[in-house]
Amino acid sequence: MSYIFDVGDETVWSPALRVGRLFVSMAETLAVNFDIDLRTAGFTATASDFCSVDPPRLALFVRAMLDSSVLTHSEYRELARGFLGICLAMLEWSGRPAEDVPPDLAEARDAVRMRSR
Repeated sequence: MSYIFDVGDETVWSPALRVGRLFVSMAETLAVNFDIDLRTAGFTATASDFCSVDPPRLALFVRAMLDSSVLTHSEYRELARGFLGICLAMLEWSGRPAEDVPPDLAEARDAVRMRSR
C-alpha cells in the first residue's frame, strides 16, 4: 500500500504508506516551526493516504526553510535534510525547481530522484 502525492492529476511521489505518513508528520511539524499550517506549506491531505501538493506554496515554504537561520543548527539541518530532499525533488517533478540549493541538500534531492517516482 502506498501514500499518493499529486500535483493536479499527476502523481509526483508514491512512497510506502508509512513513509508517506512520516513525511506528512514531518511537514506538519516543520510548518508549525515556521508558524504556518500544512496547507500554507503546500500540502492538503485529502484522505488518509492521499495528499495534494500546491507547488507555488511548497516552493515558498522550501525557500523559507532554505533561507532560515535554523538550518545553521547542525542537528536541525540533519533532521530536515531528508524532508527537504524530497520536497526539492517534488518541486522538480512538478516543473518548479528551486534555485540556489546548498550542495548537501542538492545531494539529498538527487538521491531521492534516483530512488523514487
